[in-house]
Formats: sequence, structure tokens, C-alpha cells
Amino acid sequence: MSVADWATQLREDGVVLLRGVFAKDALVDLKEAAVRCFEAVETDGALPERYRFNRFSHSMLLTALEDFGCGAEALVEPLSAPGLGSLFSEALGSEWACNMEQSWVRKKFAPVRAPMRDYHPQGWHQDGALGVQFLGETGPVVPMTELLTCWIPLNRCGGDSPGLEFVRGRQASLLHFTELDDMALRQRFPAREFWAPELEWGDGLVFLNSVLHRTYVRPEMRHDRLSMEYRIFPR
Repeated sequence: MSVADWATQLREDGVVLLRGVFAKDALVDLKEAAVRCFEAVETDGALPERYRFNRFSHSMLLTALEDFGCGAEALVEPLSAPGLGSLFSEALGSEWACNMEQSWVRKKFAPVRAPMRDYHPQGWHQDGALGVQFLGETGPVVPMTELLTCWIPLNRCGGDSPGLEFVRGRQASLLHFTELDDMALRQRFPAREFWAPELEWGDGLVFLNSVLHRTYVRPEMRHDRLSMEYRIFPR
């Protein structure tokens, strides 16, 4: 697919799957650093506050990988994949910048391997809710934060390890957190709009701020997933 094709799909579906776009060699150091990083979490548990480790989502700032053998240049090298910057500019309608203070490395567990305490897969949400304060009950429409998410798995996912599930299509506004129950969403949207793609090594996803998504996990999955997500903002 060309950049124009990607941009068209992103406009129509709110999410586009980029097959084989990310150089595998560039991902190796990132994956090895992520493995060492989460091994440190699981064996020691004592991490610097600047990592902003979240035990519920089992995630931390992507910059934490610099302490585990990944240089600063390698950390952002995937963003130089051919055509990716042009896609960002086209989608945002402006120049763009990656905010590393909002970019994360995550580990999602197969159900049989998940920690018994605290951890849980991420439920339905929209990334445009970043920084937004909701009222306790539904109320006036709240403006979205303008951004894109570039999501890259560090192993195959969506088949035997957790991936992402989407409700394809752009939403006109943020849904209140009381509207994000899975059953309610499946009554609200047609079944054909729910999509959980399988990704290979070197694949990635780009999606808009309004798109509903969550961790996709099934009871029979047996392997864990590592992933990175870059938050892309208008410059």
C-alpha cells in the first residue's frame, strides 16, 4: 500500500495496519531491552520513579529502555520507517512530533501467565481522552486531545498472544467512561466493525484519537506480548 492508500484507510476506518513496514533489525535491540526491563520488574520490582511503571497495565515509559541497553537513537528509529512521517503529517494536517513522555513499552500476559494481583488487560478506551477530565456522569461533549498512536508489537500477536481489538470507524466525540462496557458497545455497533488483527514481526498499527480499542485476549492464548506505542502530536 502507498502512503495515500494508508491515509485513505486511516480516514475511513480510523486505523490502518502497516504490513512489514518496520525494519526487523531495528526492532531487535528494542525487544531485547524490553525483555531485560520487564525481567527486572518481575525479579526485583524496585524501579526509578522516572520510569512511571504502572503495575495495573504493566507498562512504563519507553525511555526506560535506555537503561537496558537501547540507545536514544535506536529508541526512535522505527519512526523513520519509509512513508510513516508522511502518513502522520497527512493525518494531522500539520508537522508532527513524538512526545516521549507519553510513549510506552508494555507487556501483556497470556491469561494462564498473568499475575494474580493488580494486573489486568486494558479495557475499551479512546486515546483522545488523554488528559481529559470527565464528569462523574455523562454530560456535555468533551473535546478530544489531538494525537495519533503508532503501535508496534515486539513479537507476533493477536493469535497466540494478546493483541489489540478495535471498533473500526471514527467517532465524532469521546464516549463517557460509563459507555465503555463491552456488552453495551456490541449492542451499539455492528459486529462487522469489531476487528482484532493478527500482526507479524515488523508489522504495526496507526490509529486516530477517536478510535475505540482495547487489549485483545482469549483464554486459550499461551504467550505474552511486548509492544511499544509512540504518541504523535501536531508540532
